[in-house]
Amino acid sequence: MALKSVFVLLFLSYTIAAGLVAHRAGYVTYDGEYYGAQARISAWGVPDMDPNSNYEVSLSLVNFNGNGSRISVLRVGLHDNAAKKTGCYNTDCPGFVVANSSAFYPGQAISPLSQYGETDEFITFSIRKDTATQLWTLYREDYGTSIKFGWWKKGILAGLEDKADSVQWMSFVQYPNNAAGSPMGSGHFSSEGKHKAAYMSDLKLFDQTGNGAESPNIYNLAKDVDKPDCYTALPASVFDGEYDERHKFYYGGPAGCKN
Repeated sequence: MALKSVFVLLFLSYTIAAGLVAHRAGYVTYDGEYYGAQARISAWGVPDMDPNSNYEVSLSLVNFNGNGSRISVLRVGLHDNAAKKTGCYNTDCPGFVVANSSAFYPGQAISPLSQYGETDEFITFSIRKDTATQLWTLYREDYGTSIKFGWWKKGILAGLEDKADSVQWMSFVQYPNNAAGSPMGSGHFSSEGKHKAAYMSDLKLFDQTGNGAESPNIYNLAKDVDKPDCYTALPASVFDGEYDERHKFYYGGPAGCKN
């Protein structure tokens, strides 16, 4: 079973590498002005991963720079077997600065991991403006306080320097063309629900001060699933016992998807 690790990503354009197929499942905001966001991400070791495949689950802030021909993206999340993609991962490029006081760092493996039908393990991230520096800053939010992970430098983010046009809570897979598709999440469909399907929860949006978080209702977001026969996403509130979970969704699918 592949181990999951934290990743931090910056890219100023995006293309799928030749010979790879890509699919996604999750929820996104409608276009607007956004100054930060948060997500709790369940941590699973993805089974049956092809070494030429990639799986990730992430929180992204996106700016379309006017016409969308060149986008700017800040992204944080968890991944397995990351195949080469456009963009700067972790500390491989100078865009992201790790805080000296941080006990966490990009590329760090997550342990323990969730177990099917049993334990639930997760990590919570937020990206928002530091009120003193006005830099986009990454925090971990699992310990009753915000722990600064690091920040992105100014001058490299184009329209994203000021604000995002969209927030995405999304899972992605990439795998070689004509190969069996990679698993997503726990390797089980969202319809299996609690302790069986992967999830994202505690979704939040921040104001210009980096405070005053709003928790968006899943039903006020746009569902974005491009291959629903293979990979799915469902609001947690459709399940018995989770009616009040309006800021959480399940997602995922098994290996074996055909293009």
